[in-house]
Amino acid sequence: MNQAYQRTTGNWGREQEWLNLWVLMILPILVLFPRTTGWISVPLMLCGIYVAAKYKTLLSIDRFFLAICLILPISILFNMPFMGWEIGELGRPSHLIAGFFIFVVIGRYGLRPNVLFWAACLAAMIAFGIALYEVVYLGNERVFGLARRWNAVPFGNFSLLIAFFCLAGVFVIPKDNRHSWWRIVIGLLGFLCGFGASLMSGTRGGWIALPILLLLCMYFSNRLTPRLRNIFIVAILVVIVGGGTISDRVSSRVELAINQVHAYVLHPKDLSVQDNAVAIRLAMWQWGIERFLEHPLTGIGFAEYEDRRKQAVRENELPKEFGRLANLHNELISRLAMGGLPAALAVLVFWFLGWRFFVTKIDNENSNDQSYYALCGLVTIVGTCLFSMTEALFGTSSGTKAIMLLLVIPAGALRYVYVNQQERKSL
Repeated sequence: MNQAYQRTTGNWGREQEWLNLWVLMILPILVLFPRTTGWISVPLMLCGIYVAAKYKTLLSIDRFFLAICLILPISILFNMPFMGWEIGELGRPSHLIAGFFIFVVIGRYGLRPNVLFWAACLAAMIAFGIALYEVVYLGNERVFGLARRWNAVPFGNFSLLIAFFCLAGVFVIPKDNRHSWWRIVIGLLGFLCGFGASLMSGTRGGWIALPILLLLCMYFSNRLTPRLRNIFIVAILVVIVGGGTISDRVSSRVELAINQVHAYVLHPKDLSVQDNAVAIRLAMWQWGIERFLEHPLTGIGFAEYEDRRKQAVRENELPKEFGRLANLHNELISRLAMGGLPAALAVLVFWFLGWRFFVTKIDNENSNDQSYYALCGLVTIVGTCLFSMTEALFGTSSGTKAIMLLLVIPAGALRYVYVNQQERKSL
């Protein structure tokens, strides 16, 4: 194995201590000041470029993750010579390329055990505090983050993902962890805080991910006995179902969504029923599929989307609200409409490769955090996949930074542990 990438797991150097501090800071800062995380991450990205340039050779695991980071920007770039140039469309997906260099640094120097878990718990508690302040003290119906630095939807969605980072730490516990009960208690508290923040945000699309992510964590649990596992499942389901039925906020939003779908189905061309988030999504999806059918291989082009969107509003195909939306609030339909089949297939490949990268590295026989990091990566891949059925994958600046960080941090930490594990096996 390339000597440049060998590093003993017990050798915690100064570089790793700085990384530990950065990870402990970056997730809470993401919740509080999401755009600031970009500036804070720049030095680490530059370090990643230096490390990659200095050692040159990438291992197979590095090349695999690089492919994950490249496929979405390349798919957009591939469409532009045929359908027109719109370089701005590359901005947010290119965060994944920048994130690859964070992956390189973390993958070289690693993290101490439990650092990501504690960072997630702290971030979840901060998210809950913000949500509680906005809903209870300020009386707001939705949560837009501290001083409205988030959109309500990504705030709720990524609070939920961070909550499952905490829950993953409950269900996947390293065998040498001497404080497993404290980890379980704090992890459950972090999960309840993140879930509570998501609940108070009123983000309905994210709630669909709850049972799937819960089953994901349970399936890959390595330490809980079947009896204790069932107790946790029942307890968590009671909290989820009870919160949904008791909370007027949740039940009223679900009932409202059902009524809005019914009204749109009865009158799909009536603009008067498209004055709400549910109906306008259904109308946009129908419009997007129609544009895809016009140009199945190329779509209408990323450069043409804005003009076609304004045209649809002028011709009363869609309500005025559509004129200011930068996407169709469904990643697959957006890709089909703007980039055709190649762009949509790139999204599916992104999710498949992401799933493959993490699921193949779950190893419950080891006494390190390898399975925990892999499960956190799976939570991010599966969660963002489900969220993107009603939202764009890179719809907001804060959400884009959240996807990048919640993907590359566990991936880099997993790479470090996995490579060292393979080295020990080869000795």
